[in-house]
Amino acid sequence: MTSWSGPVDDRWHDLPDWLGDVRPNYWPDLDSMPISNNTGVGIQDGLDDVERQSVMTFWSMASAPLYVGGDIYFLDARAQSILTNPEVIAVDRSGSFPTRVTGGERQIWKKKLPDGSWAVAVYNLGAEATDIDVDFGALGVAGTVKVRDLAARTDLGRASGSWTAKGVPPHGSRIVTLSGGLRR
Repeated sequence: MTSWSGPVDDRWHDLPDWLGDVRPNYWPDLDSMPISNNTGVGIQDGLDDVERQSVMTFWSMASAPLYVGGDIYFLDARAQSILTNPEVIAVDRSGSFPTRVTGGERQIWKKKLPDGSWAVAVYNLGAEATDIDVDFGALGVAGTVKVRDLAARTDLGRASGSWTAKGVPPHGSRIVTLSGGLRR
């Protein structure tokens, strides 16, 4: 059974090195996503729902192949919801690669999307819930932007200068798009 420590959280350390090998027709292969079934009959993954969403967010930001390693017959409802979110899948299918803006336990990644907006993902790799501040200047973003939470499929309003992901749980993430008023 998969656990967060080891095979999953290692990917946040692996990907920056792998992105150095980017070339035409190259896609970082983060391996199968351990998002299958964590309840009831046929338990296949040992991740909680917060961790499962972080996996989907990270794989999508990396434009990695999205495939699960478990038996889809036992796929639970939450896994199905995470794996079929069209807004997060669109980030994966954008065909662009991310840049890590900050490292450590509170990571911020950005990725330019084909429509000119930015996908921004924050990750709390630590053991305590935390707020993660995203400085637009560090992203190369200027002006007032529209913020949309892709995992929740909810508009969060407009922000200028920065945005804060409030109360990101341990091993949790947020994935948003920033659109309008952007510097190229």
